[in-house]
Amino acid sequence: MTSTPVPYNITNDNVIMLLFIVNIIGMAYVLMMNGTSIIERAKGVFYYQRNSTPFNDRTHITKICNALMYAQTIFYMTIITLAELQKNGLALGGNALIYTGAFALFFIMVLPAKKWIYDLVNNILYTKKEAQEFCEIYFFTIKILGFVLSPAAIALLFIPALSVNSVNFYLLLTLVAYICTIINGLFRIIFTKKGNYLEIFLYLCTLEFLPIAMVWKSVLQLSEFITIKI
Repeated sequence: MTSTPVPYNITNDNVIMLLFIVNIIGMAYVLMMNGTSIIERAKGVFYYQRNSTPFNDRTHITKICNALMYAQTIFYMTIITLAELQKNGLALGGNALIYTGAFALFFIMVLPAKKWIYDLVNNILYTKKEAQEFCEIYFFTIKILGFVLSPAAIALLFIPALSVNSVNFYLLLTLVAYICTIINGLFRIIFTKKGNYLEIFLYLCTLEFLPIAMVWKSVLQLSEFITIKI
């Protein structure tokens, strides 16, 4: 009598679960050591004043917390991508770690590349100070994404009874909040003059909406490539 093979589940993968626990510990460490600073920085993002003093990221503890927050964002983006693709029919099987490493490497390259494109465009079209201040907002938004995405990752992995549409709606709200934060930074730092709506529209389409669509398309193509190769 042959037994039916159990379908692969991310929650049964010891390596991924170990990484998940490490990320939870990292989040707790960041909140314990730098929670107040994060709140103050978030206020600075939404209540930005021109000619204000830039945020200081040079302390040893802050550097460690920044690295942990960035790693958390990469990890949760990877896990959510895996979970979403698996729910849409992708068979991870015993190759889950290959997919995990590939998507993690992809996001590690994409996020700094987007920052580099921002720097290139902003340094050409606007002042160096404006470009630097907007870069700070962009990186802070990316780092805080790890905290925002963690509920979605936990829901996808550990609450199977929760509707996928509910999680997708939460992810959509997160995307909207991210774009609104970026737009808020743009209006407070770069687009301070009223009436340049065409410039704003072209800027957002070129550096926000189009890259987001390209990233998701690239994720699907990377998934297909890995599936074919293995």
